[in-house]
Amino acid sequence: MLRLFIQSSKTDQYRDGAWIAVASSGKATCPVAMMNRYLDRNGRSCDSPLFCQLSKTKCGCKPRSKGLSYSRLRELVLEAFKDIVPDISAIFTHSLRSGGATAAANAGVPDRLLKRHGCWASESAKDGYVQDSLSSRLSVSKALGI
Repeated sequence: MLRLFIQSSKTDQYRDGAWIAVASSGKATCPVAMMNRYLDRNGRSCDSPLFCQLSKTKCGCKPRSKGLSYSRLRELVLEAFKDIVPDISAIFTHSLRSGGATAAANAGVPDRLLKRHGCWASESAKDGYVQDSLSSRLSVSKALGI
């Protein structure tokens, strides 16, 4: 597993940070394995930003102490998704947050855990990110026997 400490966030109502736990899946898309490869490749000190700017050197790239800007992060996200998203101009970094919350909710993750993992302060804040699948919406009328 991987444990990340989010030191500060605008969604942290008590301003005391939060621990996020991520399970290892053993699949090619496992975020724990990807993070371990990233950390092994990029020699970093424990007080440097997790994602940072890189400087080109004779031997490749060297991490800098300055964090990654939002505009550069958005460029990287657009580059990564350009071949699989029909309208790339509609994608923002929050699209990943919304998509992850939606996938977790539709997979049956309990609301309390989803809210905690996403660092949402309220149910309404969490609900703004989740789009229920058609099958879960249809399950309401099925359960009522309509």
